[in-house]
Amino acid sequence: MNKLNLVLGASAFIALAAFAFSPSADARGYERSGDHRYHHRHGHYHGGSSISIGFIAPVLPTNHVRVAVGGRPYYYHGGYFYRHSPRGYVVVSAPLGASVVTLPARAMPVQIGGVTYYQYADAYYQWIPASRTYVVVAPPAPVAVVPAPAPVVAAPAPVVAAPAPAAVPATPDPGPNGFQPGQVVETLPVGYAAEIINGIQYYRYGGNYFMPTQRDGQEVYVVVKL
Repeated sequence: MNKLNLVLGASAFIALAAFAFSPSADARGYERSGDHRYHHRHGHYHGGSSISIGFIAPVLPTNHVRVAVGGRPYYYHGGYFYRHSPRGYVVVSAPLGASVVTLPARAMPVQIGGVTYYQYADAYYQWIPASRTYVVVAPPAPVAVVPAPAPVVAAPAPVVAAPAPAAVPATPDPGPNGFQPGQVVETLPVGYAAEIINGIQYYRYGGNYFMPTQRDGQEVYVVVKL
């Protein structure tokens, strides 16, 4: 009887210890990468809300994507960018011009100056339909709210029929003098090239640059001078 009680007590102790020291579901992603010490040393895991700039992971998370920006390698996963360091992989600020296919579900769309951005962590992204990717851009400047002037009461003006607005051609024709700065077109000319300048997406055709923007819920392109 004493031997039976001893065996039962030892079995219960082993089962309790296995349960107490088993890793959580969030930790298993890094266990598959081969570093068990990570959980006890840092106390939080990939996917947790405590990941921030400067956080160092001993190994890259599973299913990361390699992204090259300006010839420098980065590693992207779950809305965070990693760089190799002597101690492992450190989380860094999103590099301007980085292009990714997907964003986390928690990325928030924001409207600033009539343009839609997607914000996650410390980064802002813009959706580029031509490449079907999200590109890291510089944080947009806040739009100042100018109070409307006081109304001026004047004599009613004679009613004059307004001329019909000029139609924007589906395929822009640069004409003999090329496009003019501020001109808005609905489609890009055939043969354009996509370029990212200072973190902003542009499309170049000859010596003209087109910047994508929104008008009445549709994407149009404004001719800008750089």
